[in-house]
Amino acid sequence: MSSFDYAVVAVYLLGVVWIGGRLGSGQGSLKAFFLGGRTIPWWAAACSGIATMVSAIGFIGGPSQAFASDWTYLQARFAWPVAIAVACILFIPLFHRLEVFTAYEYLEKRFDQKTRLLAATVFILLKCSYTAVAIYAPAIVVSQMTGLPAEWVCLGIGGLTTLYISVGGMRAVIWTDTAQFLVLLAGLIAALYYVVVSVDGGLAEVMTEAGAAGKMQFLDWSTSFETEFTVWGCLIGGTFYLLSQYVVDQAELQRFLTTSSVRGSQRALVSTMVFTSLYGLFVFFIGSALYVYYTQQPTQTAFDMDPDRVFPMFILERLPSGLRGLLLAGIFAAAMSTVSSILNSLATVAVRDMLQPLARSAGSVNVARWATLAFGCAATALSLRAGSFGTILIAQGKIRNFFGGSLVGVFLLGLLDPRANARGGFWSIVVSFAATATLAMATDVSWMWYGVFSAAVAYLVGGVVSRSADPPDENHLDGLVWRRRNG
Repeated sequence: MSSFDYAVVAVYLLGVVWIGGRLGSGQGSLKAFFLGGRTIPWWAAACSGIATMVSAIGFIGGPSQAFASDWTYLQARFAWPVAIAVACILFIPLFHRLEVFTAYEYLEKRFDQKTRLLAATVFILLKCSYTAVAIYAPAIVVSQMTGLPAEWVCLGIGGLTTLYISVGGMRAVIWTDTAQFLVLLAGLIAALYYVVVSVDGGLAEVMTEAGAAGKMQFLDWSTSFETEFTVWGCLIGGTFYLLSQYVVDQAELQRFLTTSSVRGSQRALVSTMVFTSLYGLFVFFIGSALYVYYTQQPTQTAFDMDPDRVFPMFILERLPSGLRGLLLAGIFAAAMSTVSSILNSLATVAVRDMLQPLARSAGSVNVARWATLAFGCAATALSLRAGSFGTILIAQGKIRNFFGGSLVGVFLLGLLDPRANARGGFWSIVVSFAATATLAMATDVSWMWYGVFSAAVAYLVGGVVSRSADPPDENHLDGLVWRRRNG
């Protein structure tokens, strides 16, 4: 790393902090701090959504997975048309109509307060774990490129992001994400170019050699539940994975609620999902090209090291001065955009779903900032142990599918089953979470099936338990179930 590289990174970091600080003024209400006053253009919400989803986990983990394995992980892209339809038809209009800050407010309106609190608790557990991985992922790269201990880098990324989001709120999230998306995209394009031109034979050789080695295998038609990635597992399980990611995950949903209309939210969501699907192909191709490059370099040790460190090693050894700094800035951008969104959403859930109902307090912007600071410190501390979670791309998927399926199940229960009541809603989450934990510990079933299994258990248990008690008041269901959505 040269002084020019460090200068590029410094300019980026100072720019992000400056934007966050500038946008922090004039936020006198929780609506402004958490939702940007619902005045964010749909295209900015889309850029923010893309920046959050194309995190450092994907930036490093995508090439790592393709280098070590193949492209079968990407079969989950088959699920996005179904997930888009369900999200845009069932959920986005509902949340806009109810004018909620968080998705879990719906659960209190439909069921009761304890179901809302339980769902919010599951979300907080999910996102604190996920945020730890999102901080740790770039720390691997920065440590490798600069020689700094990974623990110091985790503290720096977590601390700096927590600082500017505590000040700037959702406006800072949206507009810094938009800038970070551009930095990230520029860095990846530069990386792909240098990987391909570094291969003897260029693009044609990458396609030939990677294909011959099975590194670009995309489809696996196995019907085994134990095979990690199959067409069926990714199509069915991937649908629930995406719903847990975009619909019941407050970190992603929250930016779609910042627009002024249902159509704007739908445009932002569709743009985000389509772009991130294409992005997956892009980063996996980098991994396949890295495999071909290092097979041509017999003196290199890439095949003996942690796959998550191969792409950083290439950046450090092959990219010219200045571009190394741009890639490092892109890695910071990918991490900070994800972490900033999650911290803001965690604070939103803590204030709206926990403080206000339990303490009967309206809360304030200062309380929201302290909540953001607390979650930032907790996630940063947890990131110091994230190296034990496994390869970073798979780790984040397991975390999301383990926690997210039960939330998808209870939301579908509330929307689609008019007979479902508060007792059924609460126990659907408890039983599905316990059942998924048992499945994970007692079997070798692929984690791609965790989400659909958990959602199915939640829906079925919720329906059965609901029928053991009195049905909900018919008038209470107006606007809260699909059949009476216009009630």
